[in-house]
Amino acid sequence: MQYVKIVFSILMLLVVITFCVNNTQSFTLSYLGYRLAVPLQLWTLMIIFFVAGMVPIMIIEFPRQITRHLKMRTLKNDIRLMEDSLRRLAESPGDPSK
Repeated sequence: MQYVKIVFSILMLLVVITFCVNNTQSFTLSYLGYRLAVPLQLWTLMIIFFVAGMVPIMIIEFPRQITRHLKMRTLKNDIRLMEDSLRRLAESPGDPSK
């Protein structure tokens, strides 16, 4: 079922991209009194809005991912140190009194 969703998502993405690239009609944006002076094609507008939506997400997530990476590196280092100490304990000779 997961593969069907992936294939369907890829097909929908291809349909949207094909529609936007083949649409040569120019659009002029206007919103709350602001107006874009240069008419743009739909695929250009789609890329602009995609990038504009991704920039804030990347700004927020980049520090989180760096912090997560540093924590994981510290934890992996701690695990490696513990495994080394356990290995040394296992290799050390046993109690000679037994």
